[in-house]
Amino acid sequence: MNQRFANRIVFWLTGAVLTAAAVAAIPDAREKEIPEYTGSQACMGCHTGQHSLWKSSDHAHMVVPVINATDLPLDISEAPAELQAELRKASYIVAGTFFIDRDDKTQHYKLLSVIYDKEAKAYKPSDVALTWSTDCAGCHTTNMNTAALKWGEPGIGCEACHGPGRDHILGKGDKSKIVKTKQADVCGQCHGGNDARTGAKLMADGTKWIVGYRPGMKLSDLKGVQFTPVDPEKTPPDPALTEAHLRNYNMWAASRHAHALDRIATSKFAGAECYGCHTAEGLAAKQQGVKLAGKETFNTITCVACHDPHNSENPHQLVSAPQDLCNACHTQDGVVKGRAAKGVEASASMHSGFDCIQCHMTESNHLMKVIRPDAPDLAEQRLDTCSTCHTNKSKKESAAQLQNWQASFTKKMDGLQSDLKEISAALKEKPDALNADLKAKLSTARADISILTRDKSRGAHNFDYAMKIMDKAGKDLEAVKRAIK
Repeated sequence: MNQRFANRIVFWLTGAVLTAAAVAAIPDAREKEIPEYTGSQACMGCHTGQHSLWKSSDHAHMVVPVINATDLPLDISEAPAELQAELRKASYIVAGTFFIDRDDKTQHYKLLSVIYDKEAKAYKPSDVALTWSTDCAGCHTTNMNTAALKWGEPGIGCEACHGPGRDHILGKGDKSKIVKTKQADVCGQCHGGNDARTGAKLMADGTKWIVGYRPGMKLSDLKGVQFTPVDPEKTPPDPALTEAHLRNYNMWAASRHAHALDRIATSKFAGAECYGCHTAEGLAAKQQGVKLAGKETFNTITCVACHDPHNSENPHQLVSAPQDLCNACHTQDGVVKGRAAKGVEASASMHSGFDCIQCHMTESNHLMKVIRPDAPDLAEQRLDTCSTCHTNKSKKESAAQLQNWQASFTKKMDGLQSDLKEISAALKEKPDALNADLKAKLSTARADISILTRDKSRGAHNFDYAMKIMDKAGKDLEAVKRAIK
């Protein structure tokens, strides 16, 4: 077969109008000359909706060629005079911010000394000196040949997450020939990271991206991968001290989300409704209102449980609005908004107008952990969660208020729990001691106390409301205790 004919087949594969009949007609010998990675254009014909979403995403625009001056975010004349010559060298725009061009000596792409500030909508000088081909390219492109430092497709294409598409296409859409998984490893191949101890090298041989991974594999099975582990008991890693990336995958791997399925997998009491909040597939089914099936293949709460990798109208490519997403499983919203307990006057928290993520994902930490102002490992110069908004308070002041809330809550809650134990023991001796009214009071008190224990914030979500709930429960339990005596 001549090269021209092989190239023509490649063109057919990457065109949006590829037909199954044309594919079926390709002899086996010719298939071997078709590249394993076909490019995202080949997916458009059958997966129009997903392709359209992806096409508008940051993934698709991670590396954009500069062919004409109009491809730049602003006209070159808008740049300071000393940066205009640099901009004219640009071959690609990376992440909508950086510009790269080949180095004449090494033929590697390097960062140019100019960036585009998206917020300011202006060109600015940059002193970041990196050889992009060796420091960055593997995670910003698809089908990276690390040895040759060449990529198959600029940007994060379909095959970066679904694996090579040739056999899927030649198999007329055979689903067994393509990867469709909710495993976090797919995201972790790029959204992992390291601290200064490894110099941002993700492989033991010094490579700064994961080598040898394909979707469907486990990152833990690859030799030479060196992710810096995150201790879930400590304050989330400081992004200012983290090499290159926030280590979102590393933080997720240490989080409760990563172990959500473990908590019910071996439980005798876990019903179908549990999988709706403890697995990525179950949460998706719950949100779509469809029946659960195939629980044995489910994944825990992984990245795609919350983020749509194709794209989304919501911030951060979330599958729904942040608060709706959290509230689908985390029911503490009733305490924050002050409307959870029966017979207790509604009393919204001062924080009720904020989304969960504003406190539980400070600095985008994927441990979903509040950075406490009194954390013993918190660096002096680093902001805690409270200080990101309460800039008029010192860490010491914020810590004192938080500690006071939680100490007062704990003292009162301990008393209520003691009362419940005392009442339960007494009712074993006198099962008929309570009339209908007192039975109702005891049932309501138990339910309201349960609301606060499940809230787990020890008053921090809504201190005033929590105290009101406990005051009412305390009065009702006292009435019950008097009747039993």
